Amino acid sequence: MPKNYNPFLQKAMRMAAKDILSDVAKNGLEGDSHYFITFETNRTDVKIPDFVRAKYPEEISIILQNQFSNLIVSDSSFSVDLAFGGVSSTIIVPWTALKVFADPAAQFVLSFEPERSTDHTNKATQDTAEIIDLTSLRNPK
Repeated sequence: MPKNYNPFLQKAMRMAAKDILSDVAKNGLEGDSHYFITFETNRTDVKIPDFVRAKYPEEISIILQNQFSNLIVSDSSFSVDLAFGGVSSTIIVPWTALKVFADPAAQFVLSFEPERSTDHTNKATQDTAEIIDLTSLRNPK
């Protein structure tokens, strides 16, 4: 079976999104660039107002263009102040919750497979795992 390179690509794309937003935090938006960012809202590590989560229980798309402030980028997440229904709120989004990161002005799009916590992944694997006895497949000597 060939090696699965997808986790490496996902990590590299997340790092690209992080580097892009780090540049925006430091230098501001350039030209017509603006960012559509879609992320999962049904995760405990995503920090958004309760009324926003109630309205968007699975995922939400935000736009970083004219009305955002306090963009802070860390190794594990980014935070930004946005207005939702006229209410200013700080959101915190882990890189692992990203689904889409796009700059329509540059026709640039990154699509992600959101990562689940290790506990969730292990539980799902345990629930669906099947044990196969390999004894009958061995060559007799």
